[in-house]
Amino acid sequence: MTAPAKSRIVRSTIGRGRPPLVESENYRRAILEVTAAVFLEKGYQKASTNLIARRARTSKQTLYALYPTKAELFVAVITAHMEQLFTRHEYFIASGEPPRKVLTDIGRMVLGMFRSPEFLTLYRIMVAEVKDFPEVCRQLWRECRDRGYGLLTEYLKSCRIGGPNYRKSAEQFISLVLGDFVLNAMLDPELKLSNRAVGERVRESVAIFLHLHKEPARRR
Repeated sequence: MTAPAKSRIVRSTIGRGRPPLVESENYRRAILEVTAAVFLEKGYQKASTNLIARRARTSKQTLYALYPTKAELFVAVITAHMEQLFTRHEYFIASGEPPRKVLTDIGRMVLGMFRSPEFLTLYRIMVAEVKDFPEVCRQLWRECRDRGYGLLTEYLKSCRIGGPNYRKSAEQFISLVLGDFVLNAMLDPELKLSNRAVGERVRESVAIFLHLHKEPARRR
């Protein structure tokens, strides 16, 4: 599978010469940016570690020291995307804003991620590789699902919205936000969702969710 024609190719910030310590977070991030660009351009099967190392201006030895296999490189790319999502998720939850505002921000963030051409392409690659790497894909999905639902579950519990099965309430909220969009977007690469449509969809989802699970009155 190839990436959309206008996919942005991230340029490496890694310089030539003596390679930095592999423990460097900036170094790892730069390699993953290049790796993501190669996966988006070539797809999983045609993306070679030779090409990744060359574009990252590093050696295969250094690359393998960080990520021993191409599968681990792909896992690291997806995980990096997830970390960005969860960092924002935690920020919204800790903001102290009213639940309606927090849920709206979370809903827009989740839907926004799935409408991103880059993320959708990586997601399609993961689905396509399930047959050859079932354990890797299963682990990725499980960790993403459990951490995302876990954060939202704890938030709903702290606000007393939903329950007594707060995990089920968290799953219900995400289902309301995403609906059938992910399936449709997977099957139709040309599917677009405008910012206005995202806003309307999220507002409607939050309204339905809070109608089913009454938002507690704020203390004055």
